[in-house]
Amino acid sequence: MLLLGLTVLSMAVAAASEVEPPFPPLPPFASAPPVGVILEESAVDDSDAAVDIQLVAAELLLVQSTGDGKSASETPSQTQAAGQEQREQQEKKDQESSAKSCGEQSKDCQQALKALRDDGLETIALDIRVSGRPGSDYPCECRLEGESYQPRRFATTMMTWKAAGNCHKPLYFEDWNLERYGHSHGPLDPIFSAAHFFVTLPVLPYKMGVELPWECVYPLGYYRPGNCAPWTVPAIPISCRGFAVEAATVTGLVFLLP
Repeated sequence: MLLLGLTVLSMAVAAASEVEPPFPPLPPFASAPPVGVILEESAVDDSDAAVDIQLVAAELLLVQSTGDGKSASETPSQTQAAGQEQREQQEKKDQESSAKSCGEQSKDCQQALKALRDDGLETIALDIRVSGRPGSDYPCECRLEGESYQPRRFATTMMTWKAAGNCHKPLYFEDWNLERYGHSHGPLDPIFSAAHFFVTLPVLPYKMGVELPWECVYPLGYYRPGNCAPWTVPAIPISCRGFAVEAATVTGLVFLLP
């Protein structure tokens, strides 16, 4: 760009020197001419000296406009290379300042990520007790002290309860430890259930004599759902009617079977 400007300026000055300028020639320097300007009154006339002075002044203005003291005769490639070098230096400085300012934040981020990855299921405690420092780990306790206890003055309320009337027919093959309370034997449940069935089958007439098939059985006396029910062994009921039914069944089977 500088060379193009000098070329255009020189062409304009050359064209102006061929014709008589409309204004009088520049007066001589009041002081010493600029550095590099040599005026020889004997070699050139007044018009040639004025043209040379204008060229020198234009070159000095171009040199001063560069601001860094470089000569105006530098090529565009050299100017472009210098600008590229300045941009690279500025980018390098910006990267260094950014890395310096983000260094501490990057370190904190890495520590937080490491703590998050290390926090697994094995670090979860099953202890529900409150532990730590009050005011820091949990809120401080605000006690009500210095006051006398005042009982609640509620009116006496009468609560009546009536047992439910639900009933069912006798369950002769029921295993209430498993079916009501959930006491299981793990994978051996099918084996124990089959044994319970085949042991109950021979004494079925006795159980039918204790609880007749048309009687209603109420579920009162069992543990409620959700209560911690212990493992119980049912007692063998003693019933004369049961013995009679069992004896009659065995006698009938002896006479019926060949």
